[in-house]
Amino acid sequence: MEEVLHKVLNKALKMSIPDEEERKITDNLCQKILESFQKVAAGFDIRAMFCGSVAKGTWLAKNKDIDMFLLFNERTPRKELEKTGMMIAKKTITNLWGKYEIAYSEHPYVRGFLADHRVEIVPAYDVASAEKIKSAVDRTPYHVRYVENRITENQANEVRLLKKFCRGIGVYGSDLKTEGFSGYLCELLIIEYENFENLLKEVSNWNPGEIIDMEHQQTKEKIMKKFHGDPLVVIDPVDRNRNVASVLSAEKFLLFVKKCREFLENPDIEFFEEKKRSVPELAEIRDEMGHRDTKFFMIKFRAPVTQEDVMWPQLRKFRRRITDLLEDGDFKVMRSDVWSDGIKCIVVIELLNEELPNIQVREGPSIFDKQGTLGFLRRYEGYNVFVENNKWFVEYSRRHRKALGLLEEFLNNEEGTLRESGVPKNLAREIKEKVEIFRDAGIYRLFRRYENFRVFMKEYLHKNLV
Repeated sequence: MEEVLHKVLNKALKMSIPDEEERKITDNLCQKILESFQKVAAGFDIRAMFCGSVAKGTWLAKNKDIDMFLLFNERTPRKELEKTGMMIAKKTITNLWGKYEIAYSEHPYVRGFLADHRVEIVPAYDVASAEKIKSAVDRTPYHVRYVENRITENQANEVRLLKKFCRGIGVYGSDLKTEGFSGYLCELLIIEYENFENLLKEVSNWNPGEIIDMEHQQTKEKIMKKFHGDPLVVIDPVDRNRNVASVLSAEKFLLFVKKCREFLENPDIEFFEEKKRSVPELAEIRDEMGHRDTKFFMIKFRAPVTQEDVMWPQLRKFRRRITDLLEDGDFKVMRSDVWSDGIKCIVVIELLNEELPNIQVREGPSIFDKQGTLGFLRRYEGYNVFVENNKWFVEYSRRHRKALGLLEEFLNNEEGTLRESGVPKNLAREIKEKVEIFRDAGIYRLFRRYENFRVFMKEYLHKNLV
């Protein structure tokens, strides 16, 4: 098995390392960008620093991040940093005959396009330490220096293997849609475990709540208290108050552990190949959903005009609000999920029951609880009240017998009411504009219209993390 493992890893490494021609093209491009910056920024007290995977030598073949940070004196006012930084970034790109767009993190930055290369130019503060940042991006140069000082050339290739593996199994990316592994997290894991093979073996024994503190900055008890609920905690070696893996979801953590175990048991190059998601036949999806004998509801509305890293957390929050609404109404939610293609959003709700009896029963306090009893009887005066096992119960007519009616009533509220009820602002606006609820045959119209949604539902129906 060891021989097979090493053969697969060698093959994967050849797929991951940029060839000499690509390296030369990248080096030349970085030099041109730097020269363009120097001409534009002449006379300004600003220095440029390349960050990202290219700067650290861990970029994958045909997949690189060219990030240039414009480092301002930390006493520079924020407005001046943004205005001057954006002006310099734009001119740096246009002087190379490139195009650009404005992107946003904590503050705006420029995303430039030079031929088939993407370049991000980010204004930031040159702070005294990573724990004294004035904006989130100020920490990045410290990440670059840390990795550069600790990673060997061989380990840079091990990072490439890990990134390639993460891409192949679908857990690479620290954006809030993916909720996976960032490039920096991959680099730290290789520095910690020395190589990819060691990492695989370690990960196979991981459980949720795993802690890695490379610089031994805090006690385990303190880390557990501070980052309680995070499936993986990797203390940032340049900022002890930050978990590098904070974005990683429990689902992506468990999938990563599962795939590491599977790869060690049966090494195969397929683990490193990004899968083309095949579109299932409509009949296949219909039969599989029918076999479950559950009730599906699909809530569809237009995607808000905002950044993906803003939309996805709001979409997941809305899903939780809907499931809470249904659970509070005694409808049992078996599973739920969200999907979006950036144009439209769909919330998937799978119920065990969509209709309830007319009569509803609520449990009250113990008959020996004098104060509780008085309040309960006062509240339900005129209803059928009875005792079982020394507890009060009340019986009354249910307001919503059907899940559809409950959903329609909630979603047809005014925008302000939706927001007051826990619906995120950006989504409330779109829901008020137009929202549709699909069930039964209506769901299959969605499947016919949107093939990507069909792909998503196939994965939903076959999800397995063990």
